Amino acid sequence: MALILALLGALMLGVAHAQQFLNLTTLTGRNNVSVLECWQLTTPFVTSDVPGVVGSQTLFMGGTANATYTVIPPRFDGGLHRAPFKQWVWFVSGLIHLRLPNGTDFAVVNGGRYGLIFADDTSDISGWGHETHYPGGDETIAITIPVQDNVRPPYTVLHDGACTLEETIGV
Repeated sequence: MALILALLGALMLGVAHAQQFLNLTTLTGRNNVSVLECWQLTTPFVTSDVPGVVGSQTLFMGGTANATYTVIPPRFDGGLHRAPFKQWVWFVSGLIHLRLPNGTDFAVVNGGRYGLIFADDTSDISGWGHETHYPGGDETIAITIPVQDNVRPPYTVLHDGACTLEETIGV
């Protein structure tokens, strides 16, 4: 019995300490054209020692330049544009449609827990950018957080196209 408990304890410790990584949809550029990619950040989550969230999983996302809270009206057409900076965009609420102008790809982002993307299709890597539409009947809340010195976080590309919901769940 003691051996079984020891094995179960070791198994639980292994699960508790398995590294977890953040996967997210990214608008980026290749050959001067915007593309969607599913990125996995290479920095793993760690166990926090910060008061108030001790024991929680936390991820350092790199330095930031500032942050902007934006209220986007219902059924808003953001038009064709490039990302003004390499930036995190967290859609706190709303429904977002991202389209590439060459018609090769499309992504739907639901605001909330899985509403974080990285916008990287700046003028240095994309000639046209992307289109953003907000078709919902309610306002969309977006928080944009440009990265410090326009430096991308370390990542690996999991595949072309947006991440699936399954790839973002369970972080």
